[in-house]
Amino acid sequence: MNVYLEFAKRSFQKLLAYRMSMAFRLIGFLVSLIVVYYLWKAIFITSPTIEGYSFKMMITYLILSFAINALYDLPVEYELANKIIRGDVAMDLTKPVDLQGVFFAESFGISVNQLIIYNIAFLIITASLFKIQPPASLTEFSFFVVSLLLGFIIMTAIGFITAVICFWTKDVWGIFFVKQAMVTFFAGAFIPLCFLPKWLENIAMVLPFHGVIYSPLSIYLSTISFYKMANLLVNQTFWAIILIVTGRMIWRVGIRRVVIQGG
Repeated sequence: MNVYLEFAKRSFQKLLAYRMSMAFRLIGFLVSLIVVYYLWKAIFITSPTIEGYSFKMMITYLILSFAINALYDLPVEYELANKIIRGDVAMDLTKPVDLQGVFFAESFGISVNQLIIYNIAFLIITASLFKIQPPASLTEFSFFVVSLLLGFIIMTAIGFITAVICFWTKDVWGIFFVKQAMVTFFAGAFIPLCFLPKWLENIAMVLPFHGVIYSPLSIYLSTISFYKMANLLVNQTFWAIILIVTGRMIWRVGIRRVVIQGG
């Protein structure tokens, strides 16, 4: 366990060297949020609520969505994918560690860094600019935190699977573009899934992506019943286990065909 904690610590410290990049990224997110704010403000002029969401709830949803997205910006996906493509992963296979475990540990270290260095500043600034709706109660907030952790596991597991698929694709950008597009849409990053046509919402709720953003924020905003909150947590746990196991199975098949691209 100490080995994986060390990997998490190193990932945390590694990002500290890119403070200016984090500052510019923070500015970029704030500008994007302001644009989205006025867009939704114009939409809500016609109606005080849309699908049960007030304007204040919608802005809270978007702010927290931006913050959660920052937690899931994990460069370790690209690092692993490039190692696989170059064949450098063969060296890692000689180390006495579980590489999927290392991947999760490094992702955790990066997310903690994003939380402390980026998210706290982002939330303080946005809370002063906009009125963010607090959770309905301590119970909802506790469920939200649990759901957020499960969402992290789901997103990290998806990232691991995406990287491992590079054993076959030998290309990183195509597969990562598809993954990012699917996660952004089906996780409800820019629009709550309940705003979608019912048939599309049903499809989205069958897939694991809703557990990344939409489920945690539905719990935070208390737009669903206590029973549905519990169901979402069970669903997230189910997908977390399935995706971890699936990633491990694909990894075991992939390492049998380790080759150096072009060599």
